Amino acid sequence: MEVKFKYIVLSLVFFWFFWAGSGVASAEVSVIANKGISVGSVTVKEAKRIWLGKKKSMPGGGVIKLADLPIGNAVRRDFYRNLVKKKEKQLKAYWAKITFTGKGYPPQVFGSESEVVEWVASTPGAMGYVSSAAANDSVNVLLAK
Repeated sequence: MEVKFKYIVLSLVFFWFFWAGSGVASAEVSVIANKGISVGSVTVKEAKRIWLGKKKSMPGGGVIKLADLPIGNAVRRDFYRNLVKKKEKQLKAYWAKITFTGKGYPPQVFGSESEVVEWVASTPGAMGYVSSAAANDSVNVLLAK
């Protein structure tokens, strides 16, 4: 009887560690912008419209140029899941349609958060998203969620 109890407890502990490490918890994601964009913040709804290509300019920033992280990146997954409310498969279909009809192009993909921050800081009209820990004072943080 005691061996069964230990087995059950160990199984529950293993399950808890597996579940906790499976990406269920997510880090805070920040929407960042080039300092030339004079807007102090954006809402989740505005961020969604921007990353779906429905809002293409900002006051003081001209045409928006967007940065994206690569498929499989945890920050990308959290950003699109929690703010844009789309899964990777849905995004692929969405951008295929938009591109095919000539209404827009998907954001430019960068290999890392540091590349996104560097590009946004040095590119007028640029916006991106990174984990809040990766954002620094070279960019404006418009939203942290």
